[in-house]
Amino acid sequence: RLTELGACCVSSRRKEENLLFDFSDRKLEAAGCAVRLRTYGEQATLTFKAKIQDDPLYKKREELETPVNDPEAMQEILEALGMNVYFEYSKFREIYELSLDKQEIEICLDETRIGAFVELEGSTDLIEKVAAKFGWAPELFIRKNYVEMLSADEPQTADRRNAPRAIEQ
Repeated sequence: RLTELGACCVSSRRKEENLLFDFSDRKLEAAGCAVRLRTYGEQATLTFKAKIQDDPLYKKREELETPVNDPEAMQEILEALGMNVYFEYSKFREIYELSLDKQEIEICLDETRIGAFVELEGSTDLIEKVAAKFGWAPELFIRKNYVEMLSADEPQTADRRNAPRAIEQ
């Protein structure tokens, strides 16, 4: 259906590894922020995700991102700064781009151990137009992130909040 809409595959299905870092007191998580080191195929990126803006339908947040040449060295740097991996997960991702109304939208097809998901990244108007083409209404959008969804799927334990978690696909 994506190709019928005119979307182009810009990255074929690849495994993606995600490491989320925080300080031992979880101050970033408490502030609604995140630092992620992602490896997707041969590419690695470091991302700071700011607090999610208040919006009932969309998950909007500022993201600062940069390519990383050596993910192992970057992990060592973050750990030297007092951060540790508090959550890690993997998934398979395929990325498409679509031009519509002179705007670009990125469409990610994600396969996780808890199901398959479609992530739409673009302007709210364009997200609604593309979603409508698939019969998806905005009130049905999932605003949870993978950490929240994968954590909810794990068995509950007394010390779960402080224990690092690994999710393997």
